[in-house]
Amino acid sequence: MIGLGVMTGLFLVANSGWVTVNIPPWLTGLFGERPQDVWFPALIAGWLASAFLVATLVLWSGFYVWRRRQYETLINRLERELAKLRNLPFTEPAPLEDLPEVPSAAAARVMNALDEDEGLA
Repeated sequence: MIGLGVMTGLFLVANSGWVTVNIPPWLTGLFGERPQDVWFPALIAGWLASAFLVATLVLWSGFYVWRRRQYETLINRLERELAKLRNLPFTEPAPLEDLPEVPSAAAARVMNALDEDEGLA
């Protein structure tokens, strides 16, 4: 990159004169019939700036498309996770808190005894 800059600088120093630019027929209404004298380094700088702006626009649009795709992928993944969480009570219901996971005969006897005691009181 530095070498390209050095070569461009030397080229512009060696060709730092004015050049005559003939106006195309479709622009004669804007600039007139006479040829225009343009400073050559400014002409080259304009072309380089235009190429740089076009390259920047192309790279930026590619980056924009890439980031947009990443955002859409993230949103889709989060929506799938949210759908899974919304259906969690149906797919994996929580156990009842007051009953053990596995029925126990001893616990059934204790609960039955407690119910009988309440009935007597």
